[in-house]
Amino acid sequence: MTPAWDLRKRVDEADFGDAQSVSVKDLRIGLSEIINRVAYGGAQIVVRRHGKPVVAIVPTYDLQACQALEAHSSARVEALKQLADSEREGDMDENCMPWDEVTEKYGPW
Repeated sequence: MTPAWDLRKRVDEADFGDAQSVSVKDLRIGLSEIINRVAYGGAQIVVRRHGKPVVAIVPTYDLQACQALEAHSSARVEALKQLADSEREGDMDENCMPWDEVTEKYGPW
């Protein structure tokens, strides 16, 4: 069973959890009210054009959390690459695996 936090599944299914959706037309009409819902109520809004999601409006602390997670993930990927490079040079122990196996098991991000 795929865990609820699985990024690939959420992207493939355009799953935005409990985020609300608005059309571009509704965004134009109620921009001030939508900004207030996001800024003061913590709402997450997905804006759709022709029924397809195009952007999300989220509180600044959500953006900061995403950026911190991305930085953490990037640092982890870089560390795994260094381990894989070291393995190629023969410096690794038996618990390490090649980079191709790491990306196959955990994904590219």
